[in-house]
Amino acid sequence: CGGDRSAVIAGTRVLSDWIIVSIRSNPGESFLDKMIELVEGAVRQKTPNEIALSILLISLTIVFLLATATIQPFVIYAGSSSTITKLVSLFVALAPTTIGALLSAIGIAGMNRLLQINVLAFSGRSVEASGDVDVVILDKTGTITLGNRQAAEFIPVKNITEKELAEVAQYASLSDETPEGRSVVILAKQRFNIREHNLSEKDNLVFVPFTAQSRMSGIDFNGDVIRKGATDSVIQFVKSLNNNVVIPEDLKAIVENISRSGGTPLVVSKNSQIMGVIYLKDILKGGIKEKIQGLTHVGIRSVMVTGDNPLTAAAIAAEAGVSDFVAEAKPEDKLDLIKKYQAEGHMVAMIGDGTNDAPALAKADVGIAMNTGTAAAREAGNMLDLDSN
Repeated sequence: CGGDRSAVIAGTRVLSDWIIVSIRSNPGESFLDKMIELVEGAVRQKTPNEIALSILLISLTIVFLLATATIQPFVIYAGSSSTITKLVSLFVALAPTTIGALLSAIGIAGMNRLLQINVLAFSGRSVEASGDVDVVILDKTGTITLGNRQAAEFIPVKNITEKELAEVAQYASLSDETPEGRSVVILAKQRFNIREHNLSEKDNLVFVPFTAQSRMSGIDFNGDVIRKGATDSVIQFVKSLNNNVVIPEDLKAIVENISRSGGTPLVVSKNSQIMGVIYLKDILKGGIKEKIQGLTHVGIRSVMVTGDNPLTAAAIAAEAGVSDFVAEAKPEDKLDLIKKYQAEGHMVAMIGDGTNDAPALAKADVGIAMNTGTAAAREAGNMLDLDSN
């Protein structure tokens, strides 16, 4: 399988309906094979402290070696004698081995402090590098956002109240076990204290599951026909019930505004009447905006990288408050972006959770993987956020 948005890899789970999978990649050319190749080719650069320490150790070693080598002539000139064993012992005593050990000890102390805030560092080097980071690259889905689109608002059409729309939308979502469907039920409870209705067989219940053909789901009971789904599908459905139905004039504007903001519109109908639209959006993780503001406050540039279209990316970037964003990015683009910043002399941190983030996590000076992320991401990073926030 390829790496486009319609591709599947091992472990993909079908939440509803069914899919047909076409294998289009030769052995060794799949998405995972490409990720493995990119990860294996990604090598972290040395930190400034490592470079400085290496230069210091080499310089001191040369100085002490010269000092030890010149002692023998002075001893002979003074009329005394010295053995090779004594000179070697002197050089061993002078050799700056403790400086390297001290850096490791500092790294271990830093790892312990990170563990107190539920961040697991795999090396002292990652702790050291994090202090010099001035650019943070963040994946969007699962890192900045929760990763599942959730109901954020009920937007009724003219002459319909928001509460009426919420109640009908909740009915339409009673049998919807997807995260989106559950979020509709929860939002109706939060906004209007509408509880799940106790329906029984006496109500002549017929649950209508979502399918790729209908692009709708809903419920039929007591003579009422309730649906929610894609705009064109719901409009076509209500017209099939009543060919003379008048589609609300403001429906098109509501749907377009939601789409422009990067959200997903779900139109809701009851019988042959359009009730309004459910606004599904990618919800930011709690506190993420404040954390990004904290990065900006200390002079660290934040860049969101996502495979989404520019419209959706711009909406999420503005809401999260990142310094910049890159849309429609492939795994190679994330890797190239890190290389670009590093070539300009920046220390780069990458935060991600997906298999497609693994090459970038492996290349970044500090690669922070979410604990809820894939095994590939956790293995590629050198830090692990146990709380995934």
